[in-house]
Amino acid sequence: MKLTPLLALFFLPLIIFAQQENAYHVNGEVNFPKGDETGRNIYFVYQQNGKQKIDSTLINNNKFSFSGMADITVKASLQFTRPYATPEPALDPNTLSFYLNNGLTTVKATGFLSRAQVVGSPVEDGYIAFLQRFSKWDRPLTSFGRRKRSLGKNDTLKLRAVNKSVDSVQNIKMNELLVFLNEDITKPYAVEAILMYLRAKGSSLDMGKAETYFKQLPENEKQSADGQEVAKIIADLKKR
Repeated sequence: MKLTPLLALFFLPLIIFAQQENAYHVNGEVNFPKGDETGRNIYFVYQQNGKQKIDSTLINNNKFSFSGMADITVKASLQFTRPYATPEPALDPNTLSFYLNNGLTTVKATGFLSRAQVVGSPVEDGYIAFLQRFSKWDRPLTSFGRRKRSLGKNDTLKLRAVNKSVDSVQNIKMNELLVFLNEDITKPYAVEAILMYLRAKGSSLDMGKAETYFKQLPENEKQSADGQEVAKIIADLKKR
């Protein structure tokens, strides 16, 4: 498509901005009901030069936008809830964690913000596939957890069998995570794979491998919230 001189002038600032390294622009749309579609705050939490930053804006006619510079390879989040106001933001349906694009990223929520569609970020597309690959182990672990809670303290043999099954699933998940890290350590979400590995708590845990992979990450990913949690878990394990 050929641009007229007037259109070219209109798009020029966006084109120049998109070409800047670590420059982001987020266009968002939500679906508050009529009468409530303007005036609410939405918060944007991101990392810039290794430090966490918080920005906010007012939603206008169910639309909002943010732009600036950020560590693109570190997860950002959009939140209706004020940052640090909830103890587990990852489980808050009013929080969306996602990867930015060097340029324009579009977010559209037709329900809970956590289920919003993110368009324009190839890293986010890969991250969603990564989550789907490893979340398949959560269902059997949840099922075993329910089974374990239903047993009494005297059901020794049954408890032992359930614990063995849990450990088996955890070890399978951990082995798959090691395969991923060996092949895709350069992916921005490799830090989350290390965190998953450490949190799985299977008997096959190899802290040395986890620490080796962690040392290979770029500095800004080590300084992210996930990176700091990995460092804390490794430090705690060393004290045992």
